[in-house]
Amino acid sequence: MKPKVLRANLIRKIREQQLFNAKDHVLVAVSGGQDSLRLLRWLTEGDLPQDIQPKVSAIYINHQLRQDAMQEETFVRRVLSNTPNLVVQAIERINWDEVPTVSVEEQARDRRYQTMFAVANKINANVIVTAHHRDDQAETILYKLTRGSRLDQLTGMPPKQTLTNHLQLVRPFLELSKAELQGLVKEPVQEWIDDYTNDDQKYARNRLRHAIIPDLQQINQQAIPHIIGFAEELAALQALANAQITQYVADLEQGHLDWELPMPQLVLVLQKWLQKHQILDVKNRQLEQAVQLMKNKNIATGTVHLQGNNLLVRSRGNLQLLKG
Repeated sequence: MKPKVLRANLIRKIREQQLFNAKDHVLVAVSGGQDSLRLLRWLTEGDLPQDIQPKVSAIYINHQLRQDAMQEETFVRRVLSNTPNLVVQAIERINWDEVPTVSVEEQARDRRYQTMFAVANKINANVIVTAHHRDDQAETILYKLTRGSRLDQLTGMPPKQTLTNHLQLVRPFLELSKAELQGLVKEPVQEWIDDYTNDDQKYARNRLRHAIIPDLQQINQQAIPHIIGFAEELAALQALANAQITQYVADLEQGHLDWELPMPQLVLVLQKWLQKHQILDVKNRQLEQAVQLMKNKNIATGTVHLQGNNLLVRSRGNLQLLKG
């Protein structure tokens, strides 16, 4: 696709999805890699239409986990100092009481987002913007699928989501491939730093990126669009089913849910019910135990233990939640 058409399509999507506009103050997550530097340049080079050109600040977070962390920080400092139209240039470091050796990616991600939230609140930014693209989306869907995530997690990353009442997370590039990002900026990004840990296939996402997805593309070159198309259809089905599931949740709360429904349907109802009560860390096997408990006509009482001392308790024909 020609760069001019690419840019026009992206601008149209931003307006349609109301990702941001001239009233917003966006905080761009910059890592030092090509994608985030293109995002930063695209937002600050002054070519966006006036109605969607937000105020722009940038944040770089040094996780202090890599040998080249200070080299990368120095590079990003230089980039930010040479970037026009920035309101705030934030450089933050994460200090660890104990450097993580397990679940490193997850812990780093959690600390990174905590830091971004804090800085956004401090500088009165109302939107955090990241450079996640279509290839990242396919990787995320496959990663969630292999981890046994729930249906609502298999729909991938949304282009816009609410983090708090006044803070949004926006991913404007989700419908573009990594290769297409090059055509967005008029001045090409010629210098960046590659994170060498991205090549280490002991990390699940790297293995997906460098081995599994390329293998799938050998089977079908359209593997990534097909994966994302599956997620979009799943999201559409969920939207259609939501009204019925909500009705079943109401039936459950009123004590007349039909426990003869199939197990997978009842598990979805219990998921929705528990989410309503802000209980998210529940294994499907625990929900299946609760369903089996309710289906058993030979007992009148029983209990399933959840995380945090929460209990699902059968009392005759009703299932109740006792929060710990």
